[in-house]
Amino acid sequence: MSLVVLRQSLRQVRGILGILSLGVGAFFYLVLFASSSFTKGAPNVPFFQSPPKAMTAFLGGSADFFHADGWLSAGMTHPVMLSLLTSSALLVAAGSVATEVERGTIDLVLTRPVGRVRFLLAKALASVVAVTAAEVGGLAGVLIARQTIGEVAEVPIAAVIRAFTGSWLLFVGVAMLGILVSASTSLRGRAIGITVGIVVAGFFMNFIALLIDSISGLRFASPFHYFRPIDLLAGTAPGGDLLVLAAISLIALLAAVAQFTHRDLTR
Repeated sequence: MSLVVLRQSLRQVRGILGILSLGVGAFFYLVLFASSSFTKGAPNVPFFQSPPKAMTAFLGGSADFFHADGWLSAGMTHPVMLSLLTSSALLVAAGSVATEVERGTIDLVLTRPVGRVRFLLAKALASVVAVTAAEVGGLAGVLIARQTIGEVAEVPIAAVIRAFTGSWLLFVGVAMLGILVSASTSLRGRAIGITVGIVVAGFFMNFIALLIDSISGLRFASPFHYFRPIDLLAGTAPGGDLLVLAAISLIALLAAVAQFTHRDLTR
């Protein structure tokens, strides 16, 4: 792995990454702040007591509005949060190879004593660092909420860390998928579009599978099925789910290395 490529990659995105991390933390804090109006006194509203199936499917299979962990779980699967974390995952990954090919600078980069594998591994590690920074921002937002919002303090720190670990594994997988797509194309915009399309398709597949019983088996084909924050918070999530998410990252990275090392960079 090339430390020069790693440092340069992180230096190029540090400003945007800082804003994303603050945004993730602020979003979690606002979600948990809003939860206090429900957890202090449960409103007698049938909609919140028994949410429609479409809402529970949209939130990953759970919609508990009367406990802080339910709101934290909803925040982790909210489209705004998924968008922020996907952005952090693709910040480096989507342009890791495609940008250099698009600019015509890939030959110059690789003529230095770097090598294709070391170059790609450095980009992969930079992507992991970007995801980690965003997740740490979110974790900080939740920890601040625990200190300032009474009902949120009931959620154990260990449970919060478990949930963020699952989220980290999911979006590291997205980042490695972005690396794979970028290693296969010559345009950064195309790499971003394809990767975002795959993420949206995975989310939609899980949503439809939870909504329609007759095709519920499709959920196993979506990485979002293996990230159920309400189960991670409760400590009831199968350990195999996290292994699946880790395997997605590893397989995508190995495929990216294989693709990049055999690719004709003139096309």
